[in-house]
Amino acid sequence: MKRTVRNGIGKGGFTMIEVVATLLIIGIISAVAVTRITGTSESDLSSQVEVVKNHLRYAQIRAMNTDTAWGIFFTGPTPTTYYLFQGTGSTTPIPLPGEENATVNLTTKKSKLAITPPTGGRVTFDSYGSPGSATITIATTGGAITVTQNTGFIP
Repeated sequence: MKRTVRNGIGKGGFTMIEVVATLLIIGIISAVAVTRITGTSESDLSSQVEVVKNHLRYAQIRAMNTDTAWGIFFTGPTPTTYYLFQGTGSTTPIPLPGEENATVNLTTKKSKLAITPPTGGRVTFDSYGSPGSATITIATTGGAITVTQNTGFIP
């Protein structure tokens, strides 16, 4: 009897199913690891700062379009609530577009953003869209918001 010895070609490798299954498992593990490493608090703060900037810009546009003063009033020493108002001394909240209530409450939105308002807690725009003769800086836990004097530019 004669024995045939094969040289092992094709016997020691992995099948396509094994390779795909291994890559799939590695992909799932890496996706879970990445979401655990990178939290969402940074993106929450930056996105909420952009929302506040857009609300300031909205008040600015309303002031320029209606030829009366409009602004945003931040309530409390380190507020988590603010609202839109019309007129220089008004305390009546006016609903902002896209918000459920007239007063925006960051706590109910589960945002960690805290705002240190400017002196007086108000940012008021005149009919030219200017906050007045001084640059206003609003400190937040997500970065500072600056409203440039005379031009009203909000970067």
